Amino acid sequence: MGIVERRSQIEVSVIKEMGAMMQAMAIRSAVFIGEFGCGHDEEFDGNDFSATHIIARVGGEPAGTMRLRYFADFVIPERLAVLPAFRKGRYGDRGVAYALATFGFNLSRMKGYKRFVGYSVLGLEQFWDRVALASGGRVDRFGDAPIECSGSTCIGVFGSLDPMPGAVDSREHHHMLTACEAELPHHVQQRAQLMQSVSHEVPIDALPVDSRRASDRRGADKRGGDRRATDRRADERRATDRRALDRRGDNRRSVENRGSDVVGQDLRFGDRRADERRSDERRAQDRRAGDRRASDRRHHEAAAAPEQRNTFHHYVEAAVA
Repeated sequence: MGIVERRSQIEVSVIKEMGAMMQAMAIRSAVFIGEFGCGHDEEFDGNDFSATHIIARVGGEPAGTMRLRYFADFVIPERLAVLPAFRKGRYGDRGVAYALATFGFNLSRMKGYKRFVGYSVLGLEQFWDRVALASGGRVDRFGDAPIECSGSTCIGVFGSLDPMPGAVDSREHHHMLTACEAELPHHVQQRAQLMQSVSHEVPIDALPVDSRRASDRRGADKRGGDRRATDRRADERRATDRRALDRRGDNRRSVENRGSDVVGQDLRFGDRRADERRSDERRAQDRRAGDRRASDRRHHEAAAAPEQRNTFHHYVEAAVA
């Protein structure tokens, strides 16, 4: 499967431009709203903004569409719609609905999904069974009870998907993970072909013993190199974590020291103010004591003055007499 999957005159691709998206919305409106009487708000439920949309063309004309929605470990294929003019035709070996469904399942396998959940109109369960088998998967079971879906009676479909060679995983190069999703089939197909060509070059059992030993050594060296690189990265991460922890500890101690310095300065300033207050109080007490002593001295002098005058007068009177 390339960017566009060709089945004779059928071309199926991931929608990546607004014109194709409008064509897909028009197909769904004609089928689900026009034919089946589904309400507009029910058909266009807001999940279109979080889904992958695919479109099928026959001879360049839009013929059908489907969308895929993704959850943690499963995918939901839904909103499969084919215009009436293209439903019964066989373009090559299969019809439009089959081409859309198998493309959707294979795209899910390319993205690494191994489970799917769907809803089939009663009477069409075998269609999903055939599609899953043709797409490297299987239907594990159907739902226990019918459910109502937009005016139709449906039943749940629960199945598994086999891993696809070259499927995308979390260790991909960022160019693969950020590429346009419409290019994903092309990239995965190229990688799968490369993996297949490398594995089919020369069987390891066909090599001479010395060559096998050399190959084993190279494999062991590569694994050892990978382990050393992994250990080196782990050591670098641990060293980085230690440096970050030491830096946080230094910052914390610096903040604590600054806080201690501020507290010490406040205590010293408070002690200095207390000493000044005590010194001022002692000086004030000394002044008051000095004032009291001076007052007492003046009082004694005033009390002693009349006796001195009387003694002087007696002496003068005695001298005159």
